[in-house]
This record gives sequence, C-alpha cells and structure tokens, in this order.
Amino acid sequence: MISAVLFITFFVLLILNIPIAICLGLSSVAAILYSGTSLNIVATNMYSGISKFLLLAIPFFVLSGNIMAKAGISKRLIKFVDTCVGHRRGGLAIVCIIVACFFGAISGSGPATVAALGAVLIPAMVEKGGFSAPFATALMATSSSVAIVIPPSIAFVVYASITGVSISDMFMAGIVPGILLGVALIVVVMIEARRKGVQPCEKKASAKERWLAFKDAFWGFLMPVIILGGIYGSVFTPTEAAAVSVVYGLFVGMVIYKEVKFKDLFGILIESAKTTGGIMLIVAAATLFSFVCTQFGISQAASGLLGSVAKNQFTFLLIVNVIFLIAGCFIDANSAMYIFIPIMLPVCKSLGYDVVAFGVVATVNLAIGQVTPPVGVNLFVAISIKIKEGLSVTLQQISKAVVPMIAASLAVLLIVTYIPVVSYGLPKLLDEDGAYTGNKGVVSSQSSVNDDSEFTIGDYSNLNWKEQTWNFTCSTTETSTWAEGGRMFGKLMEQATGGKIKVNVYAADQLTNGNQSEGIQALMDGDPVQISMHSNLIYSSFDPRFNVVSLPFIFNSPQEADAKLDGAGGKKLNEILSSYGLHCMGMAENGFRELTNSKRPVKSIDDIKNLKIRVAGSNLLMKCYELWGADGTNMNWSETYTALQQNTVDGQENPLPAIDAASVQEVQKYVSMWNANYDCLFFCINQKIYDELTPEQQKVVDECGKLAVEYERKINRSGDSEILNRWATENGVEITKYEDMDIDSFKKAVADVPNWYVNELKNQGYNDAQELVDAFVK
Repeated sequence: MISAVLFITFFVLLILNIPIAICLGLSSVAAILYSGTSLNIVATNMYSGISKFLLLAIPFFVLSGNIMAKAGISKRLIKFVDTCVGHRRGGLAIVCIIVACFFGAISGSGPATVAALGAVLIPAMVEKGGFSAPFATALMATSSSVAIVIPPSIAFVVYASITGVSISDMFMAGIVPGILLGVALIVVVMIEARRKGVQPCEKKASAKERWLAFKDAFWGFLMPVIILGGIYGSVFTPTEAAAVSVVYGLFVGMVIYKEVKFKDLFGILIESAKTTGGIMLIVAAATLFSFVCTQFGISQAASGLLGSVAKNQFTFLLIVNVIFLIAGCFIDANSAMYIFIPIMLPVCKSLGYDVVAFGVVATVNLAIGQVTPPVGVNLFVAISIKIKEGLSVTLQQISKAVVPMIAASLAVLLIVTYIPVVSYGLPKLLDEDGAYTGNKGVVSSQSSVNDDSEFTIGDYSNLNWKEQTWNFTCSTTETSTWAEGGRMFGKLMEQATGGKIKVNVYAADQLTNGNQSEGIQALMDGDPVQISMHSNLIYSSFDPRFNVVSLPFIFNSPQEADAKLDGAGGKKLNEILSSYGLHCMGMAENGFRELTNSKRPVKSIDDIKNLKIRVAGSNLLMKCYELWGADGTNMNWSETYTALQQNTVDGQENPLPAIDAASVQEVQKYVSMWNANYDCLFFCINQKIYDELTPEQQKVVDECGKLAVEYERKINRSGDSEILNRWATENGVEITKYEDMDIDSFKKAVADVPNWYVNELKNQGYNDAQELVDAFVK
C-alpha cells in the first residue's frame, strides 16, 4: 500500500505539471506519513544526498560552462567549423551538430548548449542553409542532447556517485558513443538535404581562413583536452578538474578573449547558482524518493521482479531501454538515475554486464529523452529561443520534425547497448594498471550467508516474539565480512524466533545514502536503522574516546585485541556506547590497518617519509602519520581509488579485506604488513528497541549477536592469507612481512602518542581519559 501511495502521488503531481523535484519530494513525504515513520528522516536523507564529495563537480562544471558561453566560445567554434564543412551540402546543419558536440564538452549540459547556440544557428540554418524552421529547431535540440554523453557530463558524475565507478572511466566511456550520435545526426542531415534539394551555401574556405579561424577558436578546443588530459595525466582528480575548468574559463574569458568583464561575474554566478540549485534540489528530492523505495522494500521487490523476468543480458537490456526511454519522456536525467539505477544495478551486475557501459546506455537513453515529447526539455528550450519573426515553431511542429533524429539516435543506442566494447573499450585501453572500475561486480544485498554449522542457536519461538523487521547497515560493500556478519545475525534470529524477527541487510550505508556518520545517527534514532556494524574510527566523529582502540602498536595479535575488547577495555567502551542510546552485542573485527603504496617498499621509517597517504578521518591516525614523516591527507573513500589510480596520492591504509573489496591492489604495487593500528567494529542495536524485549528475549538477542561477532572475526581473519597470495600472483604486489620490517623505528616515533591522546581528551573535558587508555595499554 505504501508503494501505491508513493507512485500515485508522484504521477498525480506530475500530471498537474508540478516541477519534478517537488513531485519526488512530496510523494516521498506522503509515503513516509502514511507509514507512520518520523519525518526527521526527510531532512537527514535530503542533506546526505547532496553532501557527497563527488557532487562538488556539478557546480564547478555549471559555472565553467556559463563562463565559457559568455566568453564568446560559441561564435568562434561556429566560425571554425563553418570554414571546414560549410561549403558542403547541408553544411550549416553539419556545423550545428559538430559545434553542439564541442560546446557540450564545455558546458556538460544539453539545455545550456541549446540556449548558447540556438539563437545563432537556427536562423542561419533556415535563411542560409535552406532547411525548414521545424527541422532546424529540432536538429539544434537533438544535437545539444549529445552534451550529456560527451565529457564532462553532469549525468556521468551523478551516475558515478550512485554506483561508485570512476568518474574518469565514465568520461572516457562517453567519447565514442557521443561521436556516434553526432555521426548519426549528420547522416540524417545529408538525407534531408538531398531530399529537399538543399545546395551548398558557402564557398570553400582557403587554408589561411581555416587556420585563422582555428587560432581564434583554439582556446575553446583546449578546454576538454585540459580536463581529460589532466585527469588521465594524474595531474588532478575529476572533482579537482571541475575547479580547474572554472579557473581556465576565467583566464580565457578575461585575459585571452577579453569578453568577460568583472561586472559580468555577478550575473554569471547568479545564473550558475540558479542552475546548480535546481540540479541539487532534484538530487536531494530524488535521494529521499530512493530512500523511501529502499526503506519500504519497493526497490528490492522491483529489482527481484526485474531479475526474475530478465534471465539474460539481451532481455534485461531491452527492458532497461524501454523503461528509460519512457521515463525520459516525463522526467529529467538526474531524477531518472536516482529512481531507476539502484533498482537495475544489482541485476546488471548479477548478469555480468559492464557497469560503466551500463551507465553509458542509461545516459544515451536519457539524452534521447531530452528531445522526446511531451516534456523533452531541449525541445522546450529550443522553441522558446527568441529568434526572428516567422521562424518560431510550435511543439507539434518540432515533435514531428524530430522523429528521424530520434530514430537515428535509437540506432546508436542499440549499438551501444549490445556492443558494450564501444563504451568500455577506450577507458580499458587507457587504464594501464588494470584499474578499470566497470567490471567490479558485487553480489546483491540479498545474497545468502555462508552456511557454517558451528554457528547455530536453539529454538526460542515460544517466547512470544512480536513480528518485526530490523534493518542492519554497515559501511562496506555487500561482499564484505561486515555484511556477512549482519546476515549471520539475521539467520540466527530467524532460527531462534521461528521467523518472527527478520533482518534486512543494507550494505554501504544504503539507508543514509552512503553517509557513514548518518548511518550511526540513524541507529541512535532507531529509524531507519535498528542494528549496525560500524568501525570505532567512524564512531570517533561522535566521541573521540572511541579512537582508543586504534592507538599505535597496542596489540601484537588479533587474539590480544579480542582479550582487551572482550574484557576491561570493551566494558569501558560499552558504557560509552550506552550513553548514546546503544546496546553493544559484541565487538567484531575490521583488523590491522596495513599500508599500501605505489612508490617503494616501506620497511623502515625512512621509507615512509614524504609519501602522500590517504588516512581515515581520525585525528589520532593523522597524528601518527605526521610523526612517521608521511604526508597524511583525508579524502572521501569514494574518491580514493581514482586518486590512487592517477597518483594524486601515493598510498592508503586499511585492513586487508577492505583493501581487497575496493580492488586497491590493482593500483598499488607494495603492501607493508606492519600491524600499526587496529580497528574494531561495534555491533550495536538501538537501546529502546532492545529495552522493549523481555529479559529472556534479550538473552537470545545477545547470544545471536555474540555468535555473529565470532563468525565475522573468523571469516575476516581466515581470508588474509588467501588475499595476500592472490595479490602476489595475480597483481604482482610486493609484500613486506612484519618480521622483515624495522618495526622499532615506527614504534619509537609514536611512543608518546598515548600521552598526547590522553591530554587531547582531557582538554575536551573527558576526565576518564587516563583510565580508558590504561584499560588498553596496560
């Protein structure tokens, strides 16, 4: 019934022509109210949806596109391309297509490209080129839709933020499909020109004229080269590239072409803020909509239905194309991504289809949607451009004229869909170290737990359990030991309660859009998370005392860590967790944080000096790396793989299973098994939910939690040897063992860290600091 409330409200608002962001937001709120869930999750989810680091690229690319448009790039590109092909039959229409593709690479936005070029090219195609006004207007709209396929594409940034693939892989994957779309439209133009008897309208330009036009347009052509070259040349990350594009745009507009004045900047900023605000409002509302679908099982049901119908790639891709083509008629690209990708992605991966290629398929569909009636946004922008009287067209006229262009685009869509190498060929070719992210498949969150007869529990179904569904979340992927621990707990609870209590596993903090801290906060609130497994380092953002587990070199083995965590040290941490409204069922293992890098083997403290290491967001860890002489830097984990791939940072530190799950070994040549810092995982249930159980039921829950912790520790440790052997044989990773390292040099450098840590805690008002540290150090 909740799904009916959600979708009926959505479509009613859509039919009433309410803006898409409002449709998504209000329908989500209606479903939440109907379910009786607290509205507190609305603001939390909308904020977490737009607070992703990757999305910082969007406002920068929007701003740079507006700056370059004001700088007069469009007229210079038109002039140059006109000197090259303007003398051919249908030359001005071909100019329109080529310039739209190039300008799309600058702006990354279809509507922006229509607005920037339409006022010049539409009249020219009609008055000089010999084409009808409906055809010229439709061609302008369709050519501009290619902008979201050719990098830098905002749609690709959004897709990467949802799926976790590399933005740079998405950018490179869009180049060939974008060119194919342009070529397909040129074929349509040539057919139309021959059918209408259109004759060349320009004389063939001389080599000198072409050279002069090229020199004038050179700085415009250079922008996409700088962006893509900088990314693949390891100069900057995709997010940094967006900021670089703004600086470059200002340089070209104010210094080279001198068409952007200081007085223009305020207007450019205002326009960019409006565009960015609109995009981010859609992202925030779509995030809430996606959360509602996930929270109430709609996404899982839809994904399961899709998986049951689509038994092979051909059928699955056919269904996907139909869904996206229909969706593109009604909603914008970014909204469609957030609504449909989480549903389709598990099926895509289970069928073995390349994830980057799938993103291109989705984006090409949505590019076609920009010119598909009734709400193709490019069509509306094109017909709203103020041009000469007598050249304006109606929606009916442009809808008819755009049909052959849509047909040509559909032909390209079929090629891109069923020959995926067209998309992934270029990024795979350029990823020399096997760092390509499109073929990193993971199983769905519904994958079954490993059956281990050692971990069982008796039948306690006679304890009058209420039927409940608890949501478990963790920060790592579905294949991680964290998620497996959650599945084991769910299996044990179902056994113990006779199926009365079920546990849904949501990996990668799906219920809070990947935000780890929000995942813990949701657990404290008891909604939408009831159980979680999160690292002590993540908890340290709430209370720095949780960092105590990660003091350097306080454990010599996992067994020593178990003894402390199951003993006096763990008791102290349980008391702190209780003060936050959490009941800790046990402390599982993330493990020793081992060091990887791409520069050299690290055996002594001299080897680590000046290496730029991505360090988890902990002041304690940052202090340790500072004392070891490394250049520690905090970076969002979703950007780390790309940064390592492009040598923006030299290395990182994490437990082996976490490193392996992220395929970091593909871009790191060296690993040092130094066992410097240790992470535990707090396996907690919301205290209020726990208190609602009878004492007998609580004992059962605690027993299930204890067994799940033991299971997670076991599988987390059992995989280390296999991981190292595989890295050495398959990836050529050079492994430096603990006994081959000068551990004393590292220990000496951080010997005073416990005292520093105690003083830091005391300065923040934690009077139990020394007692807490003693429980682990002594």
